[in-house]
Amino acid sequence: MPPKDFDRDPIACLARLRDEYGDVCSFAAGRVLLARPEWTNWAMARSNSATVADQTEEPRQFSRPDLIRDHVETWMAARRTAQWHRLGRDVAERTAPAIRLRLREFMDASGDSPASLTDCQLAVLDAAGSVFVRDLEGPLRSVLISAADLLQQESMASFTLPYWLSSRARRRLRVNTVWIEALVAHVGERRAARDAAEPPSDLLDLLLDARDDDRPAFTDLEVAQALSINLGNLYTVGGTGLAWLLTAYGEHDIVRPEAVGAEDWARAVVKETLRLYPSVALTSRILTEDAKFGDVTVPAGDSVFLSPLLLHTDPRWWREDPSRFDPTRWLAEEVHDPHAYLPYGAGPRICTGVHISNAVLESAADLLANRAVTGNSGLPRRRWGSVTQPRKLRVRIGRDTKTG
Repeated sequence: MPPKDFDRDPIACLARLRDEYGDVCSFAAGRVLLARPEWTNWAMARSNSATVADQTEEPRQFSRPDLIRDHVETWMAARRTAQWHRLGRDVAERTAPAIRLRLREFMDASGDSPASLTDCQLAVLDAAGSVFVRDLEGPLRSVLISAADLLQQESMASFTLPYWLSSRARRRLRVNTVWIEALVAHVGERRAARDAAEPPSDLLDLLLDARDDDRPAFTDLEVAQALSINLGNLYTVGGTGLAWLLTAYGEHDIVRPEAVGAEDWARAVVKETLRLYPSVALTSRILTEDAKFGDVTVPAGDSVFLSPLLLHTDPRWWREDPSRFDPTRWLAEEVHDPHAYLPYGAGPRICTGVHISNAVLESAADLLANRAVTGNSGLPRRRWGSVTQPRKLRVRIGRDTKTG
């Protein structure tokens, strides 16, 4: 596989390999593609047992204990202890009016000046950031954005220089240290003022209330690390999801059928957007034990590559033509084979922000129903990376035709 072809469009390359060699095939030393829904689901769901997240090891002399991406395990423990997965839906419903208000303000402003990807990321952070930290504002908000922007830039690069050669990487380390230190200070202030008798108002309160016998379950640093992962994902992945939704409205004729309610239609549009334009189009896991896929045994230590986008566009798994953008497919009772739709992953590492993300996107889709979205003509081009983003997004959102 020519490296330039893979960098240009990794999913098209993997699709060619799948069609020529089958649903399990090696495309480089120690790298194996899995292209069946049940195998992809298995690899994701077995994270922390038979598979682990595939991350690049950093040189010891340049590693730091406070990088956003280095504390997945802390967050895994935190969300289990705080039972965030059970409360996410309730939080999304409670904050829906505020989310809708912020999104409306963003769309009204975009009528005067075209919206970019960064505008979408800031809009989502402002709409839903208070779910995680209710008083995320001022310098704390600014340093989060700086750290997330630098991490995002590095994750989108096709080639990463060693730390001793990359001024941008060293700058990211410095900015991220400032972010974590500011967040730790904020956590400490909240802990000192926290009244345990008061119900939790955000994820920060939930983490502070979590107990290990008679002691707090997490230190201030561990709470900060967990919040950092969530806020970083909200800004980068959540903001990208909104950008793809705007792209879909700008490129496709999305009209609600008369017999379909507004809420059901908004949900269908969001599902179709996440299907055809997933923010995470390609990910990987490292096998910690030998695993058999069909007649092929893949040894422990190999990386298995998993693509939600590849599954979302494979006609074998879908009842209707998956190459078309068609929200009405989601109005049918049977849409796809089991595990063929994985926009948020699966298993213990499934996105903890799924309910918040859906609340933001469905509210945005409902608001866009009465607005015209215009942008660059032609199908959107993807900018590939750990988060797949629309390239050079510039869209203008018209005024709400119902309110003027």
